[in-house]
Amino acid sequence: MKKMLIMLIVMLLVPAAFFAAGQKEDEQVVLTWYQWFDATAHETELLPTIAEFEKLHPNVTVELAAIPNEAYWDRLALDIASGVEGDIVTLDTGAGLMGYYSQRPEGAFIPLDDYIEGYVLSDGTRLEEDILLIDSVKVDGNVVALPYIMFSAPMTAYRKSILEAAGVDPEELLTWSGYYRAARKLTQDINGDGKIDIYGFGHPAFAETISRWWHMHWLWTAGGGIFPKETPPFTADNLIFDSKENIAAISFLKKMLQETAPSGQKTVSELHSMFANGALATVQIATWTLGNFEAMMSESDYMNDIGMVPFPTYDLDDQERAPVYVSWGNPLAISSNSEHPKEAFDFIAFMHTKEAQKLAMRRASPTNKLVYDEFAKIKPKQAEFVQKAQDFEQRIVPDIIQWNQFDRIVQESIKSALLGTTSVEQALQQAQVEMEKVLK
Repeated sequence: MKKMLIMLIVMLLVPAAFFAAGQKEDEQVVLTWYQWFDATAHETELLPTIAEFEKLHPNVTVELAAIPNEAYWDRLALDIASGVEGDIVTLDTGAGLMGYYSQRPEGAFIPLDDYIEGYVLSDGTRLEEDILLIDSVKVDGNVVALPYIMFSAPMTAYRKSILEAAGVDPEELLTWSGYYRAARKLTQDINGDGKIDIYGFGHPAFAETISRWWHMHWLWTAGGGIFPKETPPFTADNLIFDSKENIAAISFLKKMLQETAPSGQKTVSELHSMFANGALATVQIATWTLGNFEAMMSESDYMNDIGMVPFPTYDLDDQERAPVYVSWGNPLAISSNSEHPKEAFDFIAFMHTKEAQKLAMRRASPTNKLVYDEFAKIKPKQAEFVQKAQDFEQRIVPDIIQWNQFDRIVQESIKSALLGTTSVEQALQQAQVEMEKVLK
């Protein structure tokens, strides 16, 4: 009798267990992905890849949060602090991870090491062995994101036809003093109406996260920065933001803006549009910029009229310093508040498939090393960019808990200096005082 009772209980429990398992598999899961990518990236990369993922995982829906680039980082910091960010969060290793990870005491993103171990995608990609930049997304020794895509910067892009018409050799752009002379020659009133039609140079004065990158390369190449070579100790007494090197760099930029660039608070996007339209002869770019140029320009102009040379060498004050570059990624992390971490991981892993990585080649370098040969064939200009960038020192901003505050200080102080709201020296001195307060 006892055996029969046990068997009856087992028979009742087994179907219930199968039903519960099936119910879990059929549960409809909605994942929200925080990102700032443009409409073209959505249409040509993200939505097609999401559609393929959803075919394989019919119970999962991935929704893109519509957050513009200029508002993304402030919104992300606020939402993480409030605990309402999306399941999947796009980060930027160039801006550090700690400023966002540390918004919650236990960490804003989950460790991924256990998920990554032994994980092989359907196309044979091994997350542990075939994905680049894994070491750049660690906090306290744990991987907290997957790298997704990577970029390099900066290169100086120039319009070949404009330089040729003005009698400027691209080699003149390779030093700061040469660039200044060339930019003056390239700034022209073509039709004689008293207004400048083509500017020789452009640099963003608008305060936004992306502008900070355009500033930092000038500071670093002049021998300055925030901390010496952006290495520890990250303490108040080690700050160099008001250094003579930074003053020299911003003073040079201010002179270039006053004499050779369009006026006003131009954004990076506005400057790149002017370059594509032929109103700007030279501009600094990142690898992602080339995809934008390709979309904005005719095929002939894009392939034949864009030249690239390395960022200029510092050659002022009888000194010479080689340019400093950066390589960074846009990794995908999973919120520690996500109710569906496994499904979220399956999705961010899927973004590293060969096909997903090929789609992203329009604007970025792949992190899946299995597609690099195809990258060089499909996107020769981007591959040329990455190849040239490898010849120079690579540096990123300090990955500190206080970075979000530092970032705003850098943007606002340099904007003030470039626009003449205050002197260069005073702007950087005030910024350093603010940084010291943040660190204490």
